[in-house]
Amino acid sequence: MSFFRREEVRASSANDWQAWGGSNMPSAKGATGLVPFFASIRHIVDFLSTLPVDTYRKDGKRRLPAPTPQLLQRLDAPGGIGVETWVGQWAYSLAVHGNAVGWITDWDGYGYPTDVRWLSRKDWSYSNGKWYVFGQPVPRHMLVHCPWIVPDGGTLGISPLEHFAPFWQAGLSAQAYSDVGRGGGLPPAVLKNTQKTIDREAAEAAQSSAVRSFASGKPFVTGNDWDLSITTIPPNQAQFLNTLQLTANQTAAIFGIDPREIGGTGAQGSITYVNDESKSLDRANNMRPYMVRFERMTARMLPDRQFIKLNADATIRTDIKTRIQIEGDQIKDGRLSVNEARELEDREPVAGGDFHNVPTPSTAPANREGDTP
Repeated sequence: MSFFRREEVRASSANDWQAWGGSNMPSAKGATGLVPFFASIRHIVDFLSTLPVDTYRKDGKRRLPAPTPQLLQRLDAPGGIGVETWVGQWAYSLAVHGNAVGWITDWDGYGYPTDVRWLSRKDWSYSNGKWYVFGQPVPRHMLVHCPWIVPDGGTLGISPLEHFAPFWQAGLSAQAYSDVGRGGGLPPAVLKNTQKTIDREAAEAAQSSAVRSFASGKPFVTGNDWDLSITTIPPNQAQFLNTLQLTANQTAAIFGIDPREIGGTGAQGSITYVNDESKSLDRANNMRPYMVRFERMTARMLPDRQFIKLNADATIRTDIKTRIQIEGDQIKDGRLSVNEARELEDREPVAGGDFHNVPTPSTAPANREGDTP
Protein backbone atom coordinates (compact mmCIF):
# COMPACT_ATOMS: atom_id res chain seq x y z
CA MET A 1 0.00 0.00 0.00
CA SER A 2 1.36 3.44 -0.93
CA PHE A 3 2.43 6.15 1.46
CA PHE A 4 -0.72 8.13 0.71
CA ARG A 5 -3.08 5.27 1.53
CA ARG A 6 -2.04 5.35 5.17
CA GLU A 7 -3.78 7.64 7.62
CA GLU A 8 -1.22 9.97 9.15
CA VAL A 9 -2.05 12.53 11.81
CA ARG A 10 0.52 14.46 13.82
CA ALA A 11 -0.69 16.47 16.77
CA SER A 12 0.72 19.89 17.51
CA SER A 13 0.92 21.67 20.81
CA ALA A 14 -2.07 23.76 21.85
CA ASN A 15 0.00 26.92 22.13
CA ASP A 16 1.62 26.41 18.70
CA TRP A 17 1.29 29.28 16.25
CA GLN A 18 0.12 26.80 13.61
CA ALA A 19 -3.56 27.74 14.01
CA TRP A 20 -3.80 29.49 10.65
CA GLY A 21 -6.39 31.84 9.27
CA GLY A 22 -8.09 34.95 10.52
CA SER A 23 -8.28 38.55 9.33
CA ASN A 24 -4.77 39.37 10.56
CA MET A 25 -3.04 37.09 8.05
CA PRO A 26 -0.84 39.11 5.64
CA SER A 27 -1.99 39.31 2.05
CA ALA A 28 0.14 37.62 -0.62
CA LYS A 29 -1.36 40.00 -3.17
CA GLY A 30 -0.18 42.98 -1.13
CA ALA A 31 3.30 41.59 -0.50
CA THR A 32 3.88 40.85 -4.18
CA GLY A 33 3.53 44.60 -4.75
CA LEU A 34 6.94 44.91 -3.11
CA VAL A 35 9.44 44.66 -5.94
CA PRO A 36 12.15 42.57 -4.17
CA PHE A 37 9.50 40.17 -2.84
CA PHE A 38 7.95 39.66 -6.28
CA ALA A 39 11.39 39.41 -7.92
CA SER A 40 12.39 36.65 -5.49
CA ILE A 41 9.22 34.66 -6.10
CA ARG A 42 9.57 35.12 -9.86
CA HIS A 43 13.18 33.95 -9.70
CA ILE A 44 12.28 30.79 -7.76
CA VAL A 45 9.16 29.94 -9.79
CA ASP A 46 10.74 30.63 -13.18
CA PHE A 47 13.86 28.61 -12.45
CA LEU A 48 12.13 25.53 -11.06
CA SER A 49 9.13 25.41 -13.39
CA THR A 50 11.20 25.63 -16.57
CA LEU A 51 13.69 22.86 -15.73
CA PRO A 52 13.41 19.65 -17.75
CA VAL A 53 11.77 16.89 -15.68
CA ASP A 54 13.39 13.45 -16.06
CA THR A 55 12.01 10.18 -14.71
CA TYR A 56 14.21 7.26 -13.64
CA ARG A 57 14.02 3.91 -11.91
CA LYS A 58 16.62 2.29 -9.72
CA ASP A 59 18.09 -1.01 -10.88
CA GLY A 60 20.50 -1.98 -8.13
CA LYS A 61 23.09 0.78 -8.14
CA ARG A 62 22.23 1.90 -11.65
CA ARG A 63 19.87 4.68 -12.65
CA LEU A 64 17.85 3.89 -15.77
CA PRO A 65 15.42 6.11 -17.71
CA ALA A 66 11.77 5.33 -17.00
CA PRO A 67 8.46 6.21 -18.69
CA THR A 68 6.79 9.44 -17.60
CA PRO A 69 4.45 8.64 -14.66
CA GLN A 70 0.70 9.16 -15.01
CA LEU A 71 0.89 12.01 -12.52
CA LEU A 72 2.86 14.08 -15.04
CA GLN A 73 1.22 12.66 -18.17
CA ARG A 74 -2.15 14.00 -17.07
CA LEU A 75 -0.75 17.47 -16.60
CA ASP A 76 0.42 17.65 -20.23
CA ALA A 77 -2.67 15.94 -21.65
CA PRO A 78 -5.37 18.02 -23.39
CA GLY A 79 -7.14 20.06 -20.73
CA GLY A 80 -4.23 19.75 -18.28
CA ILE A 81 -2.50 22.79 -16.80
CA GLY A 82 0.96 21.63 -17.91
CA VAL A 83 3.89 20.35 -15.85
CA GLU A 84 5.53 23.80 -15.80
CA THR A 85 2.43 25.43 -14.25
CA TRP A 86 2.03 22.59 -11.74
CA VAL A 87 5.65 22.88 -10.60
CA GLY A 88 5.33 26.68 -10.53
CA GLN A 89 2.26 26.51 -8.28
CA TRP A 90 4.11 24.22 -5.91
CA ALA A 91 7.13 26.56 -5.84
CA TYR A 92 4.94 29.62 -5.23
CA SER A 93 3.11 28.00 -2.31
CA LEU A 94 6.33 26.80 -0.73
CA ALA A 95 8.19 30.11 -1.05
CA VAL A 96 5.33 32.44 -0.09
CA HIS A 97 3.45 30.40 2.50
CA GLY A 98 6.13 27.95 3.63
CA ASN A 99 3.80 25.04 2.80
CA ALA A 100 2.61 23.49 -0.44
CA VAL A 101 -0.60 21.54 0.13
CA GLY A 102 -2.09 19.44 -2.65
CA TRP A 103 -5.43 17.69 -2.83
CA ILE A 104 -5.27 14.17 -4.31
CA THR A 105 -8.32 13.68 -6.51
CA ASP A 106 -7.42 10.40 -8.24
CA TRP A 107 -5.26 7.28 -7.75
CA ASP A 108 -4.13 4.40 -9.92
CA GLY A 109 -4.95 0.76 -9.21
CA TYR A 110 -1.96 0.45 -6.87
CA GLY A 111 -2.91 3.42 -4.70
CA TYR A 112 -0.45 5.98 -6.11
CA PRO A 113 -1.72 9.51 -6.87
CA THR A 114 -2.36 10.36 -10.50
CA ASP A 115 -3.96 13.78 -9.97
CA VAL A 116 -2.76 16.32 -7.38
CA ARG A 117 -4.09 19.88 -7.33
CA TRP A 118 -2.24 22.50 -5.32
CA LEU A 119 -4.57 24.41 -3.02
CA SER A 120 -4.66 28.15 -2.49
CA ARG A 121 -3.64 29.15 1.03
CA LYS A 122 -7.15 30.35 1.87
CA ASP A 123 -8.61 26.93 1.01
CA TRP A 124 -6.83 24.82 3.61
CA SER A 125 -6.04 24.94 7.33
CA TYR A 126 -4.47 22.77 10.00
CA SER A 127 -5.51 22.75 13.63
CA ASN A 128 -5.16 20.33 16.53
CA GLY A 129 -3.63 17.65 14.35
CA LYS A 130 -6.41 17.76 11.73
CA TRP A 131 -6.48 19.05 8.15
CA TYR A 132 -9.34 21.04 6.68
CA VAL A 133 -10.08 21.88 3.04
CA PHE A 134 -12.80 24.44 2.26
CA GLY A 135 -13.68 24.30 5.95
CA GLN A 136 -14.33 20.55 5.97
CA PRO A 137 -12.11 17.88 7.64
CA VAL A 138 -10.08 15.86 5.16
CA PRO A 139 -8.20 12.57 5.83
CA ARG A 140 -4.43 12.92 5.69
CA HIS A 141 -4.10 10.29 2.95
CA MET A 142 -5.99 12.60 0.56
CA LEU A 143 -3.42 15.38 0.87
CA VAL A 144 0.16 16.02 -0.17
CA HIS A 145 2.01 18.30 2.22
CA CYS A 146 5.46 19.68 1.44
CA PRO A 147 6.67 22.10 4.14
CA TRP A 148 9.69 24.40 3.97
CA ILE A 149 11.33 25.18 7.35
CA VAL A 150 9.52 23.32 10.12
CA PRO A 151 10.09 24.35 13.78
CA ASP A 152 10.95 21.57 16.19
CA GLY A 153 7.84 19.77 17.37
CA GLY A 154 5.74 21.26 14.56
CA THR A 155 4.09 20.06 11.37
CA LEU A 156 3.69 23.19 9.26
CA GLY A 157 6.52 25.16 7.74
CA ILE A 158 7.15 28.78 8.72
CA SER A 159 5.43 31.18 6.34
CA PRO A 160 7.82 33.93 5.16
CA LEU A 161 4.78 36.04 4.30
CA GLU A 162 3.47 35.85 7.86
CA HIS A 163 6.74 35.54 9.77
CA PHE A 164 8.26 38.68 8.24
CA ALA A 165 5.05 40.71 7.86
CA PRO A 166 6.44 43.85 9.61
CA PHE A 167 9.51 43.71 7.36
CA TRP A 168 7.45 43.51 4.16
CA GLN A 169 5.26 46.36 5.42
CA ALA A 170 8.30 48.55 6.05
CA GLY A 171 9.52 47.87 2.53
CA LEU A 172 6.11 48.68 1.05
CA SER A 173 6.01 51.92 3.02
CA ALA A 174 9.45 52.95 1.75
CA GLN A 175 8.45 52.03 -1.79
CA ALA A 176 5.23 54.06 -1.52
CA TYR A 177 7.13 57.02 -0.09
CA SER A 178 9.39 57.07 -3.13
CA ASP A 179 6.43 57.10 -5.50
CA VAL A 180 5.26 60.73 -5.28
CA GLY A 181 2.90 60.09 -8.19
CA ARG A 182 0.70 58.11 -5.79
CA GLY A 183 0.92 60.70 -3.04
CA GLY A 184 3.81 59.18 -1.13
CA GLY A 185 6.71 61.24 0.22
CA LEU A 186 6.99 64.97 -0.28
CA PRO A 187 5.33 66.81 -3.16
CA PRO A 188 7.78 67.45 -6.02
CA ALA A 189 6.97 71.17 -6.09
CA VAL A 190 4.92 73.86 -4.34
CA LEU A 191 2.94 76.38 -6.39
CA LYS A 192 2.01 79.34 -4.22
CA ASN A 193 -0.13 82.38 -4.98
CA THR A 194 1.77 85.33 -3.56
CA GLN A 195 -0.94 87.96 -4.02
CA LYS A 196 -4.20 86.62 -2.64
CA THR A 197 -6.01 83.71 -1.05
CA ILE A 198 -7.75 81.51 -3.61
CA ASP A 199 -10.51 78.97 -3.30
CA ARG A 200 -10.07 75.21 -3.79
CA GLU A 201 -11.45 75.19 -7.35
CA ALA A 202 -8.95 77.80 -8.53
CA ALA A 203 -6.10 76.05 -6.72
CA GLU A 204 -6.94 72.70 -8.33
CA ALA A 205 -7.15 74.30 -11.78
CA ALA A 206 -3.70 75.85 -11.34
CA GLN A 207 -2.37 72.55 -10.02
CA SER A 208 -3.69 70.62 -13.03
CA SER A 209 -2.21 73.14 -15.43
CA ALA A 210 1.20 72.88 -13.75
CA VAL A 211 1.14 69.04 -13.72
CA ARG A 212 0.33 68.93 -17.44
CA SER A 213 3.28 71.18 -18.19
CA PHE A 214 5.65 69.18 -15.99
CA ALA A 215 4.50 65.89 -17.56
CA SER A 216 5.07 67.20 -21.09
CA GLY A 217 8.50 68.57 -20.24
CA LYS A 218 7.50 72.09 -21.24
CA PRO A 219 8.08 75.21 -19.10
CA PHE A 220 5.24 76.36 -16.86
CA VAL A 221 4.33 79.99 -17.56
CA THR A 222 2.46 82.10 -14.98
CA GLY A 223 1.78 85.72 -14.17
CA ASN A 224 3.60 87.71 -11.51
CA ASP A 225 1.31 86.58 -8.73
CA TRP A 226 2.60 82.98 -8.57
CA ASP A 227 5.78 81.65 -7.03
CA LEU A 228 7.09 78.14 -7.91
CA SER A 229 9.55 76.37 -5.59
CA ILE A 230 10.99 72.90 -6.26
CA THR A 231 11.01 70.64 -3.24
CA THR A 232 14.10 68.61 -2.37
CA ILE A 233 14.00 65.66 -0.01
CA PRO A 234 15.75 66.48 3.29
CA PRO A 235 18.85 64.32 3.95
CA ASN A 236 17.28 62.80 7.05
CA GLN A 237 14.29 61.64 4.97
CA ALA A 238 16.29 60.38 2.00
CA GLN A 239 16.98 57.22 4.00
CA PHE A 240 14.03 55.55 2.29
CA LEU A 241 16.41 54.88 -0.61
CA ASN A 242 18.69 52.95 1.73
CA THR A 243 15.64 51.16 3.10
CA LEU A 244 14.69 49.96 -0.37
CA GLN A 245 18.22 48.64 -0.95
CA LEU A 246 18.27 46.95 2.44
CA THR A 247 14.89 45.39 1.72
CA ALA A 248 16.25 43.78 -1.45
CA ASN A 249 19.32 42.39 0.31
CA GLN A 250 17.38 41.00 3.25
CA THR A 251 14.66 39.57 1.00
CA ALA A 252 17.35 37.70 -0.93
CA ALA A 253 18.76 36.37 2.36
CA ILE A 254 15.31 35.11 3.40
CA PHE A 255 14.79 33.19 0.15
CA GLY A 256 18.42 32.09 -0.24
CA ILE A 257 19.19 33.74 -3.57
CA ASP A 258 21.83 36.15 -4.83
CA PRO A 259 20.69 39.71 -3.90
CA ARG A 260 21.99 40.99 -7.21
CA GLU A 261 19.32 38.93 -8.97
CA ILE A 262 16.55 41.04 -7.41
CA GLY A 263 18.06 44.52 -7.47
CA GLY A 264 20.18 44.27 -4.32
CA THR A 265 23.92 44.52 -3.94
CA GLY A 266 26.32 41.63 -3.47
CA ALA A 267 29.71 41.59 -1.85
CA GLN A 268 31.24 42.77 -5.12
CA GLY A 269 28.61 45.34 -6.01
CA SER A 270 27.18 45.08 -9.50
CA ILE A 271 26.01 41.76 -10.93
CA THR A 272 29.10 40.47 -12.71
CA TYR A 273 30.28 36.91 -13.18
CA VAL A 274 33.45 35.42 -14.60
CA ASN A 275 31.36 33.79 -17.36
CA ASP A 276 27.89 32.45 -18.09
CA GLU A 277 28.80 29.10 -16.54
CA SER A 278 29.63 30.61 -13.15
CA LYS A 279 26.33 32.54 -13.22
CA SER A 280 24.37 29.37 -14.01
CA LEU A 281 26.19 27.36 -11.33
CA ASP A 282 25.47 30.06 -8.75
CA ARG A 283 21.76 30.01 -9.57
CA ALA A 284 21.55 26.21 -9.56
CA ASN A 285 23.35 26.03 -6.22
CA ASN A 286 20.94 28.53 -4.66
CA MET A 287 17.93 26.58 -5.96
CA ARG A 288 19.22 23.18 -4.83
CA PRO A 289 17.26 23.08 -1.51
CA TYR A 290 14.00 23.72 -3.37
CA MET A 291 14.84 21.09 -5.98
CA VAL A 292 15.65 18.44 -3.38
CA ARG A 293 12.34 19.03 -1.58
CA PHE A 294 10.41 18.68 -4.84
CA GLU A 295 12.23 15.53 -5.91
CA ARG A 296 11.78 13.79 -2.56
CA MET A 297 8.12 14.81 -2.35
CA THR A 298 7.35 13.38 -5.80
CA ALA A 299 9.35 10.21 -5.07
CA ARG A 300 6.90 9.46 -2.25
CA MET A 301 4.04 9.65 -4.76
CA LEU A 302 5.59 7.20 -7.24
CA PRO A 303 6.00 3.41 -7.14
CA ASP A 304 9.08 1.98 -5.42
CA ARG A 305 12.40 2.58 -7.17
CA GLN A 306 10.91 5.31 -9.40
CA PHE A 307 11.84 8.95 -8.94
CA ILE A 308 11.89 12.33 -10.68
CA LYS A 309 14.88 14.60 -11.20
CA LEU A 310 14.81 18.28 -12.10
CA ASN A 311 17.63 18.59 -14.61
CA ALA A 312 19.56 21.68 -13.49
CA ASP A 313 22.41 20.72 -15.83
CA ALA A 314 20.26 22.04 -18.67
CA THR A 315 20.75 25.56 -17.27
CA ILE A 316 24.54 25.38 -17.20
CA ARG A 317 25.76 27.46 -20.10
CA THR A 318 29.34 27.51 -21.35
CA ASP A 319 30.97 29.29 -24.26
CA ILE A 320 31.20 27.30 -27.52
CA LYS A 321 34.94 26.68 -27.28
CA THR A 322 34.72 25.31 -23.72
CA ARG A 323 31.67 23.16 -24.52
CA ILE A 324 33.29 21.57 -27.57
CA GLN A 325 36.49 20.92 -25.63
CA ILE A 326 34.58 19.23 -22.78
CA GLU A 327 32.60 17.05 -25.18
CA GLY A 328 35.81 16.08 -26.99
CA ASP A 329 37.44 15.03 -23.72
CA GLN A 330 34.39 12.97 -22.80
CA ILE A 331 34.44 11.20 -26.17
CA LYS A 332 38.16 10.54 -25.78
CA ASP A 333 37.87 8.88 -22.36
CA GLY A 334 34.67 6.99 -23.17
CA ARG A 335 32.18 8.94 -21.07
CA LEU A 336 30.31 9.90 -24.26
CA SER A 337 29.97 8.32 -27.67
CA VAL A 338 30.16 10.49 -30.78
CA ASN A 339 26.41 10.21 -31.28
CA GLU A 340 25.68 11.13 -27.66
CA ALA A 341 27.80 14.23 -28.10
CA ARG A 342 26.06 15.03 -31.37
CA GLU A 343 22.69 14.68 -29.68
CA LEU A 344 23.75 17.34 -27.15
CA GLU A 345 24.37 19.64 -30.13
CA ASP A 346 20.99 18.73 -31.72
CA ARG A 347 22.71 16.94 -34.61
CA GLU A 348 21.75 13.74 -36.39
CA PRO A 349 23.61 10.52 -35.43
CA VAL A 350 26.28 9.12 -37.73
CA ALA A 351 27.08 5.53 -38.67
CA GLY A 352 29.43 3.93 -36.14
CA GLY A 353 28.95 6.82 -33.71
CA ASP A 354 27.56 4.71 -30.86
CA PHE A 355 30.97 3.26 -30.00
CA HIS A 356 32.42 4.19 -26.60
CA ASN A 357 36.16 4.57 -26.52
CA VAL A 358 37.49 2.83 -23.42
CA PRO A 359 41.22 3.67 -23.07
CA THR A 360 43.66 0.86 -22.42
CA PRO A 361 45.07 1.05 -18.85
CA SER A 362 48.52 2.59 -18.83
CA THR A 363 49.76 0.07 -16.27
CA ALA A 364 49.22 -3.63 -15.71
CA PRO A 365 46.24 -4.40 -13.41
CA ALA A 366 48.48 -5.88 -10.71
CA ASN A 367 50.53 -2.68 -10.54
CA ARG A 368 47.67 -0.18 -10.31
CA GLU A 369 47.05 1.45 -6.95
CA GLY A 370 44.45 -0.47 -4.95
CA ASP A 371 44.89 -3.70 -6.94
CA THR A 372 46.47 -6.87 -5.57
CA PRO A 373 48.55 -9.37 -7.59
